[in-house]
Amino acid sequence: MKKRCFWVYVLTLIVSFVSSCNNQTERKNQSTISVFGIGTVYVQPDIIHMSITLSKIDQTTKSAQEEVSRMVRQALKILKDANIKDKNINTASLTFRSEYEYNPRRTLIGQRAEQRITFSIEDIDNNNEKVSAIIDQLIQINGIELNQVNYSVKNTTEYYVKSRELAYQKAVEKANQYAELSGQKIVKVLSITDQGAQQVLPMSNSFDRPLAVEGQSAASTILPIGELEVTTNILVIFLLK
Repeated sequence: MKKRCFWVYVLTLIVSFVSSCNNQTERKNQSTISVFGIGTVYVQPDIIHMSITLSKIDQTTKSAQEEVSRMVRQALKILKDANIKDKNINTASLTFRSEYEYNPRRTLIGQRAEQRITFSIEDIDNNNEKVSAIIDQLIQINGIELNQVNYSVKNTTEYYVKSRELAYQKAVEKANQYAELSGQKIVKVLSITDQGAQQVLPMSNSFDRPLAVEGQSAASTILPIGELEVTTNILVIFLLK
């Protein structure tokens, strides 16, 4: 009985091995094509993220910190008056350090207090007048630095859905063209690999003081917004015949 079971087991292994070899041979004999598809959707940003640094050098850390606190209160009042929500205002860092100058020897000149604040302005909707007004008020604080300006979209779901659709359509178009050139036809999709999605920030992420435009004074900050690129990359393998 044991001997019979042994031969049944061996036979099963042989059948499985042959079947596996046949499947591998069949896959090797299949004609396939692999193509990349890239889908890009252009989106108008509706949120702007900014970072400011307030710093002061004084004889003592305490006096420097008190001055920075005064500057921070002034900045926060500007942001609150502009109806920026508390949840969108954060302290990114608070540092205290000794400040030196080198001429030519190192000499202590005082203690620096520094606080960096990040905040977001929502619903800009291609209207940067509110943003410009906030910047114009902030730069009146002596010693303030504007470190960073970035844009984003509050809800990107629908844009990524559209970019994935476009990426797949591009892949199908290329596959059909290559299949036609080689005298074949697409049978079906064998696999789809998502290569990742990304948001590309607009290039105009700087502020300047150019000549006056309609509705704004010559001293107003002009902040071009531009568009975001929401891009999806995929790799699709098609079976041909």
